[in-house]
Amino acid sequence: FFIVDNMNKGSNLIDDQKQRYELSQMNLRAGEKAISSSAFHSAAKYFLAGISNLCPDSWDVEYDLTLQLYDAASEALYVTGDFSRLESLAETPLARARSFEEKLNIYHNIVRSQAASLTFGEGIAKCIFILENLGEAIPTNITAEVYYEEVAQVKILLQGKSPAYLLSLPIMTDTRQLAAMQFMNHALVMTYIVKPRLNPVIVLRMVKRSIEDGICNISAFA
Repeated sequence: FFIVDNMNKGSNLIDDQKQRYELSQMNLRAGEKAISSSAFHSAAKYFLAGISNLCPDSWDVEYDLTLQLYDAASEALYVTGDFSRLESLAETPLARARSFEEKLNIYHNIVRSQAASLTFGEGIAKCIFILENLGEAIPTNITAEVYYEEVAQVKILLQGKSPAYLLSLPIMTDTRQLAAMQFMNHALVMTYIVKPRLNPVIVLRMVKRSIEDGICNISAFA
């Protein structure tokens, strides 16, 4: 930490692009070490210093390093409760990440911060947007017909299935499916509080996905 701290103090004197990336890498490692000691405020400081040392073309030249720093910084900012800074920081990776999957860690921390700050409406809307991009379109206009259709689909899947069969379902391994379960679980908690009519639909979708695509540690919450 001593070396990185002193390097950061003189970072404005570093003009060489390669050296700036090396310093960003050092800050990433220092931040990860701080997290392993549960020093999240220190970790956030190092990750943000690493981002500040990146060159303007880092998303093209050092993509992996840049994405890792933003992911790590968003996590540290969430844990430390600096939600406004997290929202501001997230704009860049959400605009520059090359795939939707590579935005999921950022979205995960945004949604958790919205739940923690009790902005449940925004959190639910964000979850629905993310789930749609993951292939899980959640209806927002909940009617009796929607309930009937959702229940009927799950009943068909459960027909003839014993408890022993359900316990022997394969483990879910697809990363997109796992991400969908994660964001449905986020939505499950928030809809229970502010949108109780939507909550059963989320439960049924989680059950359906678990039967069709395998179970995971989140399946039990449904």
